[in-house]
Amino acid sequence: MQAINSIGINSDIFANSIKNNPVTTEKTVDEKSSKLKFDDVIKEAVNKVNDSQVNANNSIESLIKGEDITMHDVMLSVQESQMSMQLMLEVRNKLFEAYQELNRVQL
Repeated sequence: MQAINSIGINSDIFANSIKNNPVTTEKTVDEKSSKLKFDDVIKEAVNKVNDSQVNANNSIESLIKGEDITMHDVMLSVQESQMSMQLMLEVRNKLFEAYQELNRVQL
């Protein structure tokens, strides 16, 4: 059940960060600022997806080595990593479509 909850938390990173923090193009000198930048949000999301993939690979290796892990836990970690990757790809596709749409706008 915890794996399913963590997927929900991972998927909320895009919505909450973009909704609550405006995207700015200027770099501030103060890195301790409470506002998140768009590139920081994307980097954090990619890092979480990567961590999920690494966790799934480690659990598969543990199962193969015969360590104390259940098949249920392995399947949950693999599904979590697969769903987080699919979410990241869909967000990337939507961002790319928005970029293309902005390029089509004539000034």
